[in-house]
Amino acid sequence: MNAILNAIEKWARETPDNIAFVGSGLSGEPLPVTYKELVDCIHYTAHQLQAMQAQAIALRADNSLGWVVVDLAAMYLNVVVVPIPTFFSASQVEHILHSSAVDALVGEWSVNEGDYVGERIETIAGLAVYAHNMAQSASYLPGTQKITFTSGSTGAPKGVCLSQDNVCRVAQSLATSVCGEATRHLIVLPLSTLLENITGVYVPLLLGVTSYVVSGEQTGLMGSNQFDVKRFANALEQYHPQSLVLTPALLLALISVVKQQPSLAETLKYVAVGGARVSASLIEAAQQLGIAAYEGYGLSECGSVVCLNTPKAHKAGSSGRVLPHLNVRIAKDGELEVKGNSALGYLGAAFTSEWLATGDLAEIDAQGFVTLLGRKKNLIVTAYGRNVSPEWVESEAVAFLPNVPFFVIGNDQHTLCAITQQQPDLAQKVTALNALLPDYARIGRLLVFENISQVTQWFTANGKIRRNQLERDATQLLANNQVEMLLDGQSVTRIDIAAQQLLAS
Repeated sequence: MNAILNAIEKWARETPDNIAFVGSGLSGEPLPVTYKELVDCIHYTAHQLQAMQAQAIALRADNSLGWVVVDLAAMYLNVVVVPIPTFFSASQVEHILHSSAVDALVGEWSVNEGDYVGERIETIAGLAVYAHNMAQSASYLPGTQKITFTSGSTGAPKGVCLSQDNVCRVAQSLATSVCGEATRHLIVLPLSTLLENITGVYVPLLLGVTSYVVSGEQTGLMGSNQFDVKRFANALEQYHPQSLVLTPALLLALISVVKQQPSLAETLKYVAVGGARVSASLIEAAQQLGIAAYEGYGLSECGSVVCLNTPKAHKAGSSGRVLPHLNVRIAKDGELEVKGNSALGYLGAAFTSEWLATGDLAEIDAQGFVTLLGRKKNLIVTAYGRNVSPEWVESEAVAFLPNVPFFVIGNDQHTLCAITQQQPDLAQKVTALNALLPDYARIGRLLVFENISQVTQWFTANGKIRRNQLERDATQLLANNQVEMLLDGQSVTRIDIAAQQLLAS
């Protein structure tokens, strides 16, 4: 068995009555599971999987005890698990099932949703199991036990193949780095995301502590971007977590909650923030409210977390120090490269290089802190030859325009332009943002839409921005030199920030 399974067995022997997970009963009441009970659940579910002769399963379900038990039972048997986010589109799900060639579907499926869902054949850990009608023989990269599909920048997700060693190495390294920080973790992100799968399940198990695993409806996060702040506040008040893993948008929500109820921050000892570039001002705003927020960074191709800040070692504006199981370096073009825990590869394409190119531009200081500068492929080169990462400016804008779409362009232009949508005092807020930025990174022009999400050609099926298409369309709009324009029938207003500042003075 691997280190995670060994740890579960160890805690079941040494502290059998300690609580491993707290889930929800049928009527929503807390349902605790001890380490001894967890071992029994894993063994029983593994026996069921074995009887089904399952070699690979697709696991699609909301966060629950059942999700956790099925995942651990599959690990126990070395059955391949393909976690599928519940918010993926029908075409994405079909793509995943076709490319991963699973032979059973576990969780929230319906015989009416597609020809690929066969008859219901079993129930394991409270989750339904269906036959996969389109099942075909699979040839996985040797050692594959988990295939995590990244949302990516296109509609077709990429399958990253991970071994048990991959996930154990990063979980053990994280456990060493955060040991002693918290004993109660609340799972907020979907367990289908590798980050929460590792930080919300594997790391607490290695440490022998408790993790609360309840539905997105209870924590407030439904789908990929629907968030109910009131439910989030209720979950914090009910479970009193000591640790959370959040995206920048969810940290912003936590800040608003704590402003209303300062006592909700009292139990929080460690709030890790990742999944996208995090503004230093956002981390500072959280810490000023007593929220112990720290930025981290990782990617699925490295088994998730690469570096993070902790209360013991942190530097404002950085993504923290590299975890002990990894090595990093900066290539000649400024790209961050990582060695030590590369995934096996993508489905059908093994990784062969010792160093993994991340696609992220970064700097490493003398103390080993990594600071991200933006995506290599998104780098803006202005008409004055200055390099600007749009993600950097966009992350700083979050503090002034929370939950507002804000995309920066400016290749070969004399000034940067932001594409955003109507908000009160928009120009004044962008002016305040500019005051924090060097002159070459300031926003000179705005293209203001009524509703950016209605410009469908700018977004993938996952809701990620197609920057190339956005820049082409926005550049054409700017070339018109008009104040009022139309794009796809939607009105667009051009605002010259510099001209407004002159008028105001």
